[in-house]
Amino acid sequence: MIKEKLPVAGLLNILARIRRERLQQGIAPASVPSEDTAFTDPFLPGDEESMELFELQTLLDALDSFPGEPVTWEAIRDAALAEVLEFYYVAEKLIREPGHEILIPFVEEMRAVYRQDFGTDIPEKE
Repeated sequence: MIKEKLPVAGLLNILARIRRERLQQGIAPASVPSEDTAFTDPFLPGDEESMELFELQTLLDALDSFPGEPVTWEAIRDAALAEVLEFYYVAEKLIREPGHEILIPFVEEMRAVYRQDFGTDIPEKE
């Protein structure tokens, strides 16, 4: 059985975007961790398992740093879906123009996956 690696970097990017949106809404960031909980030793990558544990701890720390209501996996999923749909809408627009035919299979695949996951076609952009 192949274990899929969690896309930590992508999730951290989504969390950063959520944080920016919250700041724009006037929701203050959480306080900075105290010195006794801050990571002070230099990070030296070890084996693959150590690196994965470090990445997961970084993700957990990022999730814990949000103010107010905790960030849920559902919020991360919704933010990721919104980001993917933005890419879809751009690709869909491009395939209508000559010279972008290479994107057609990707757009069709995104449509098929969305239909499979949600049981409906991708909604039109608002």
